[in-house]
Amino acid sequence: MNDNPDIMEEERRPLRADAERNRRRLLDAATEVFCERGLDVGVGEIAERAGVGRATLFRNFPSKEHLIAAIVVERMRESVNRGRAALASDDPGEALFDAIEQVVGTKQTDLALFDALDEEWLTNDEIHAAHAELLSTMDELVRRAQEVGAVRTDVGAVDVLVMVKGVCEAARSFQHVEPELTARQLDLVRAALSTPSYQRPLRGKRATIEQFERASPVAEPASKTA
Repeated sequence: MNDNPDIMEEERRPLRADAERNRRRLLDAATEVFCERGLDVGVGEIAERAGVGRATLFRNFPSKEHLIAAIVVERMRESVNRGRAALASDDPGEALFDAIEQVVGTKQTDLALFDALDEEWLTNDEIHAAHAELLSTMDELVRRAQEVGAVRTDVGAVDVLVMVKGVCEAARSFQHVEPELTARQLDLVRAALSTPSYQRPLRGKRATIEQFERASPVAEPASKTA
């Protein structure tokens, strides 16, 4: 056995790298199955898709709730990082609206994950911290856009995120009926937030009543018993 600390450190590194690869596989596999089928998928299927054993999964994440929280935090931090990058833009107005579009795109992709963010999930310390960081970054983007006259002065970050959630909900219900609906709803968000000089024509077409009914079918009345 070699007691040289440098050699021992080298011997340990591949194990750490392998553990990190397994963790990444688990996060990616869980994200895929959650987005495909919701949060009720079992950990056994997640481990199988990741190509690791259940024991490896539980070494990294003591429970499925820990795994979900890790993914949600990662997605939020990605949005925070994109928002921070947008803060360096020379056009704060467009930077805000670009950031909003990116958040909507992410939430549509990972809608099953973000559906988990009810009040109970927000008590998770890591999720709560990441959510607060996202709000703070969005608040700074809004404030900078207001300073250059791109955004009305009576709105804030919470207004923006509430509207973003509405766009995501609309997209989930209507995207299969009218593919351009998301872009159109984003333009309506822009129109609600921006000053006249930063508005632009709406993309897409107005959804018809028939399309609305196809996306939200009214349940047929129960058949009468004889």
